[in-house]
Amino acid sequence: MMTRKVIVLIALVLLLLIVAGCISAPRAPAPIQATVTPTDVRPHYLVGVDADFPPFASKDSGGNISGFDIDAARWIAERKGFEVEFVGVPWEDAISLLEAGKIDMIASGMTITEKRQARVNFSQPYYTVNMSIAAREGSTITMQDLYDGRLRIGGQSGTNEVDWVNDTLIKTGKMPAFNLSLYPDSTTLTRDLQNRTIDASVIQSAGQQRAISGGGLVIIGTIPSQEKIAIAVRKTDPELLAAIDDGLLQLMKDPYWEQLKQKYGLE
Repeated sequence: MMTRKVIVLIALVLLLLIVAGCISAPRAPAPIQATVTPTDVRPHYLVGVDADFPPFASKDSGGNISGFDIDAARWIAERKGFEVEFVGVPWEDAISLLEAGKIDMIASGMTITEKRQARVNFSQPYYTVNMSIAAREGSTITMQDLYDGRLRIGGQSGTNEVDWVNDTLIKTGKMPAFNLSLYPDSTTLTRDLQNRTIDASVIQSAGQQRAISGGGLVIIGTIPSQEKIAIAVRKTDPELLAAIDDGLLQLMKDPYWEQLKQKYGLE
């Protein structure tokens, strides 16, 4: 009799355990995913540069771009709350790439001209340059030979220096058009001057000094063009232009401006 009671009791316990296991506890509600809204989204701008135009911009063997304009643009970007990324572009295509939206500004020793102003807006100018003429050491070439159109001249495509040769020498009939050779960059241009392919090179004064350094070349004269360098942006980007202008004003009042000029050998 006792044995039957024990068996019944064990059976009831087992039944209760089975029933309890079949009843699942209610699930906890899923945690609410908080939506995070960035509080500091910084605009990102692509800056087109001539990556072979020291001291304003140049690229090293590792692909890093540095220079006066690079440091200046980074300083402005930091103060005005945006990011900048630098990309080398063919100089003769720089404005077309800007207009097409492939880049957002041009900062690489670009001088202000009426022809360029018809297509882009320029910031306030921040540096002044002249045109510089270089020839081989020991050459008897003079500036008068240049003005008389007797030289084979080399210039970089898309530059104001080439425009000067076209307007002053070729269109006036002083020099035949075939005496002007165009180059994609100052390095190739300077190499051909060293190799006697051309008689003289015409490059912006700050860039010319770097281009001929240690290469058996000398500056024979300067054309006092007094060109103003500025940053170019699309005509449809007035807010970006205003930010750059304000940033330039701040930079030129800051001690860092003189440090930059000294660092890159600019007066």
